[in-house]
Amino acid sequence: MAELREATTRASRGDAALGFVVASVLGQPAALAPERRTELRRAGLGHVVAVSGMNVAVAAALVQGPLLRAGLLLGGSLTLAAALAWLPVLAYLGVTGGEPPALRAAVMFGLAQLATLTGRPGHGLTALAWTAAAMLAWRPAWGLDPGLHLSLAAMAILVHPSAPRGLVAQSWRVSFGTLPIVLVHFGQASLIGVAANVIAVPVFTLWVLPLGIAGMVAAQWWGPEALRPAALGGQVIIDLAGLAARVPEPPWWLMAGMAVVGLALRLTVRRPEVLRWVPGMLPCVGVLAALAYLGRERSPEPPREWVAIGGSRSAAIIVPAPADRSLACVRDPWLAPEAWPELLAALGFRGAAAVVAPRSPPAAAVVQAELERAGMMFEGTCPEGPALKSLRIHLEGCQARTRLRRAVVRAGPEGVGAECWIGGVFVGATGPER
Repeated sequence: MAELREATTRASRGDAALGFVVASVLGQPAALAPERRTELRRAGLGHVVAVSGMNVAVAAALVQGPLLRAGLLLGGSLTLAAALAWLPVLAYLGVTGGEPPALRAAVMFGLAQLATLTGRPGHGLTALAWTAAAMLAWRPAWGLDPGLHLSLAAMAILVHPSAPRGLVAQSWRVSFGTLPIVLVHFGQASLIGVAANVIAVPVFTLWVLPLGIAGMVAAQWWGPEALRPAALGGQVIIDLAGLAARVPEPPWWLMAGMAVVGLALRLTVRRPEVLRWVPGMLPCVGVLAALAYLGRERSPEPPREWVAIGGSRSAAIIVPAPADRSLACVRDPWLAPEAWPELLAALGFRGAAAVVAPRSPPAAAVVQAELERAGMMFEGTCPEGPALKSLRIHLEGCQARTRLRRAVVRAGPEGVGAECWIGGVFVGATGPER
């Protein structure tokens, strides 16, 4: 699997469509150029290039019915039908290496399949509640994970007794139903993104994902060219993201107005053909509550004095230079040298005043040379910065929250207002910030 990921990532360089397939199917965002990933985030489609539980939930729910019928027609056996319906989910788990978000959605899908095999009456919301309780009992820190929240919300919409039939209607309900969670966790959400998801999720589910998995299997014989059919669908999503990212974002009150209209229709209309396009009452109330929460007055944010990237044992520490706060002082830069120009720019620095690595001077020299080539190396004085021991509690907390081996944390003096980098934003007690 590691060889497959390396080969396909290398082959996709310079090819946006092929890079999208590798990024979305294998969960390798580095295969897609940074500017493309930025467009996807602005268009509200950033989740497509992650191994997302929501993607797996949507895909599993959509393929279950057709594949169950196909299995019954082929062999007449319920066991064969259930096994056939399991194939896409197992294949996706295999090519992604069993990432936790995909595993969570697969467990939920497995319970539904088990009910089918045993002949017991299935109740999707009950199975979902048991799955969520078991996962939180196993690892309570998952209760703070945005990925789990999105996965549970998407599955709750899909397994609800009043869930609409039809790919487009389901995509619309899931996209709007997860808006409150996106607003709470990331501080903003895009109505353009909701519309883009209505198109992108069906294309990804019915085109990119199945052809991408088949292409990964066939890559050992035909190489990366086996991914070309899936890349055609990837190009559709990339073009859609490029268009949506350039559309001005509608004002927040339009989102609130849609939620109010949805509530009014839910309370007054009884025609099923109309209600299948109307979001549920809970998502509408959630959007209004989230907008009210985000609109409240907040205390001023404390100044950011340092950023730490790493784990509890080793971390790169970045602090502003005292004389010019647009320059960074970098200590122990363990990341790849070519990553530092883009990283410092993303953190708002125009360059570095100094790069030091007391335990590995050659590593500092290589990073400094890379910054000089990029025109981002300047002269300046730097403070010592916080000790790793004082950062450990913040790094460990962020690792528990993201379940990643490496975390990104920033804070003010003495660790005040510490925030954790989650899904492209800093999230903390004072709210998310891009």
